[in-house]
Amino acid sequence: MQTRRTELAVRRRVCGLSQESLAAVLEVDRTTVARWEAGISAPLPWVRPKLAEALGVTADELSDLLDEIPASAPDSRTEVGTGMSGSGLIATAAPWALDRGPTLVESTAGDPAFDRRDFLVLSAGTAVGIAHDWLAVDPTLAVAGGEAPAAVLADAPQIDQVEHFHRLRLALIESDNLHGARSVIPLTEQSIERIGQLRRVGIGEPTATQRMRILYAEFAAWLHQDRRAWERAQHWTDRALTWSHQLGDDYSIAAILIRKAHIANDHGDGNEAVELAEAAGRAAPPGTRLGAVAAAFAGHGAALAGNRATSERAFDRARDLAEDADTDPSYGFFLDQSYIDVHQAHGRVALGDHRVAADQFGQAISGMRSGFTRDQAVYAARQAVAYAKAGEVEPAAQLGRTAMEVGVSTGSERILTHVRALHGIFDPGTAQTEVAAFRDAGKRWAVLAS
Repeated sequence: MQTRRTELAVRRRVCGLSQESLAAVLEVDRTTVARWEAGISAPLPWVRPKLAEALGVTADELSDLLDEIPASAPDSRTEVGTGMSGSGLIATAAPWALDRGPTLVESTAGDPAFDRRDFLVLSAGTAVGIAHDWLAVDPTLAVAGGEAPAAVLADAPQIDQVEHFHRLRLALIESDNLHGARSVIPLTEQSIERIGQLRRVGIGEPTATQRMRILYAEFAAWLHQDRRAWERAQHWTDRALTWSHQLGDDYSIAAILIRKAHIANDHGDGNEAVELAEAAGRAAPPGTRLGAVAAAFAGHGAALAGNRATSERAFDRARDLAEDADTDPSYGFFLDQSYIDVHQAHGRVALGDHRVAADQFGQAISGMRSGFTRDQAVYAARQAVAYAKAGEVEPAAQLGRTAMEVGVSTGSERILTHVRALHGIFDPGTAQTEVAAFRDAGKRWAVLAS
């Protein structure tokens, strides 16, 4: 059963606020405030600082006001808060977090070190099922692109469109993690168009819908990045950056520039990555973890450009910034020693420090939390390349085959690109058992040329 947040409503009245006046302060709909107090949903984390200020309470006191709903209540939905990477949701602006990659994945409110599987384990089929059920019960979405959507949407004021897209995005993020980008891309891009349609007809609070559109665009860029579809990834980061500038939101601007730097690194353009990462660092609000992530990508980019000293300094800065940054459940919960290590190890491969890189990859992978199977496979494939370049064929082939299985399952080109590179490193004439098994698997799954 649902439990009304009586104390939340009482506190609002003590402050002399009606639901309408509080909604105006927070730039949300009145029905959203009503749903919070009814225990139907909880505030998105980017709203919480303003809500605490409006009610004259601390963040912890606000958490107490919102925690009346029993955890077992099936109808209570905390709006936890990609990656995309994204990206709880950004407490001060837009919701970001990088899928250990990055993509904007939201963290659970109050637990910045959560495992994504703890809040939602949904397959790609389930995500599509949610969308299908949504369209069946919510005609506002089904007709949003029709001849006269505004009138129909106006007939459903009880629908919180931002919450709908928030929940769908969580399912899509988990589907991507479990099954890969291919099946998630169409619904993600369709959702961006739907959100745009809602904005054009004036449905929903404009700032909140714009932030959600930025989230989806960054996530779409991440999906195309995983597929190594560079033009489409660039398209969506460009759109997300434009929309972030329209909001004047430095947090979102920094996060999108970081995504662009990550894409540049994956594309092998170290100089471009450094410039983008440095721009992200300048845009990042003080005290956030954005600066630390930007420094890590600058370090990787510098290594790709062959600048060892600059790379080392950037990674040192990333660690310092990560240690000094405020707790930020909205962005950077994934940022730990392992995250920085994998990017430094990848840079060390580019610098020719193959054995050191292989060891660093191994330490980082062993330190990763569970639930990131595809990302672990990406790093394992890179570790395999490092081993092969160091002349250690057997562990390279073993790791490569394991990573290949995940790459085939998810369609991740971030994995398969390194698997093919590994194949090119091996001596064609070797009869080593593990290499033969690696090649047989690659031919069976049509990953490697015959």
